[in-house]
Amino acid sequence: MKISLSVERTKSRSGLHARSASVVLISGGRAKVFAKPERPGKGTYAKGEAGSVSLDLAPGDMAVHVVLTLTPRKSVKGYIAVYDHQGSEVLRVKYSRFKLRLSRGDPSYSWVVEKALEALGLSKYVRRRNYGARGGAKGAAKGSSGAEGR
Repeated sequence: MKISLSVERTKSRSGLHARSASVVLISGGRAKVFAKPERPGKGTYAKGEAGSVSLDLAPGDMAVHVVLTLTPRKSVKGYIAVYDHQGSEVLRVKYSRFKLRLSRGDPSYSWVVEKALEALGLSKYVRRRNYGARGGAKGAAKGSSGAEGR
């Protein structure tokens, strides 16, 4: 299936804000990075280049869209989205303060996120990863009321 994702490296006129968006194609255990746009387009900020990349995904291929924004306080925030060969988003992870946190999707695709971070050279900027199940008490058994230890 064909999928189109944005790619950009832009900065604001003042230089206080910057945005970087890249695409990583995971195919057969190998990662290929798309950092330059194939088709021109409009970016978030005024300076720099922006556009989009079209990928033709075969069964078993995964596309990873990494979008990071530099804020005026020099902190980096963003998200990483994983798409399957049908073009549907299967996992979205938030990045903030050197941490990755599950936003939505299936945590079993976390290996794809790790592979993309290695390909982009960003794995050293992630100190903590939280792909765990959402909701409920961590470590509590199903059906327990929590009153046993009192």
